Amino acid sequence: MKRLAAIVLAIGMVFGSVALRNSLDNSTQAQTGTGGDSSFRLTCAVELADVCNALAATQPNLIVKTEEAGATADRLTLLPEGKGPGFDAWLTVGPWAEIVQDNRRFAGNAELILGKASPVLGSSPAQIVTSKSGQTELEEACGGTITWKCLGVNPSLPQPQSIGMASPNTGAGLAVLADATNSFFGSSSYSAADFEDAAFIGWFEQLTKKSRTVQLGSQTPLSDAVAKQGSFTTVGALSSEVASLPTSSKKFNPLPAPKGAPAQPVIAQVRLVPASGVNAKDALDQVNSEVLTKLLAESNWNTSDQDSPSNMPGAGVLQVLRDMWDS
Repeated sequence: MKRLAAIVLAIGMVFGSVALRNSLDNSTQAQTGTGGDSSFRLTCAVELADVCNALAATQPNLIVKTEEAGATADRLTLLPEGKGPGFDAWLTVGPWAEIVQDNRRFAGNAELILGKASPVLGSSPAQIVTSKSGQTELEEACGGTITWKCLGVNPSLPQPQSIGMASPNTGAGLAVLADATNSFFGSSSYSAADFEDAAFIGWFEQLTKKSRTVQLGSQTPLSDAVAKQGSFTTVGALSSEVASLPTSSKKFNPLPAPKGAPAQPVIAQVRLVPASGVNAKDALDQVNSEVLTKLLAESNWNTSDQDSPSNMPGAGVLQVLRDMWDS
C-alpha cells in the first residue's frame, strides 16, 4: 500500500530518470516544419515499423524514425517550452498524444506541442493467447472462461504458469495491460486511487512479474513463445500480431473476449498525430493516406470498422500503470 502510494505521488520524479534514458540531441528538436525542404519527418511506433518502412520506400521525401511510443511520449513530456517535437507527424498505436498532454500538465507545462490527431486509421483488439496443450485445464480452473483476472488471482491454476505481456511502453503492451486491468475491475471506469487496493497490487504483481524482468530484445512475448517452447504458456497480444504469425496457430489459440464484459476487449487504435501547427489532413496527404491504409490492412489491422470504442481508461490512469510496471 505505502509503496504504491509513493509511486503515484512520485510520478514526476520518474520523468527525470526517463529523460536520461531517452534524451535526444537537442539539435534535432527544431520547431515543427521541414526547414524549407520537401522532406516530411515521420516518427513511428515500433508495432508499425514494417508499415512505415514500406511507406518510406514509396516516397523519397519521407524521413522515418521508429521507436517505442513510450520513449517518444516521455521525451515529449520533458520538452521545454519553445521546443518542437522533432517530427512533423507521429504514427502511433493508442492514446499516446493524450498521455503526453496529461503528463505535461502534471509537470506544470501545458504548452501544446501536438495537434489534433487524425481519425482512427486502423484498429486491433487485445487478446489472450494460450498454449493449446494447457487450455482445457486453464478453462476448468477459471470456471469455464479464461480471463486476465483469473490468471492473476487463482491459486489453483495448473502449474507452471508463465504469463507474457509486452511492456506498456509499446502501444500493444499498453493495450494488453489496460485490457487486463479492465478485466480485474470489470470496467474501464476506475481511477489510479483504486490501484492502492491490496488485492489489485497482488494481482498486478502476480500477472506481470516475469514480463517485467525478462529480456526479449526485439522479440514480442508471442513471437518468443512461438520460437521457444515453454518460454510463455499464456501471452497477451494484439490480434494483428496473432494473424501475422501463422505458426502461432499451431501451438497457441487466441481466445474470444469474455461475454458480459463491456469494457473488454481494449481496442488498440492507430492514429496519425501531427505536430502543433500541422493539420492532420495535410499530414495524411504528405504520407499518402491511401497507401498507408493499404499497408495497414496488409499487416492485419482492421481499416474498415472504426466505430468501436477503444475501452481505454484515462490518460492519467494509463501513466500510473506504466509507472507501476517500472517500479
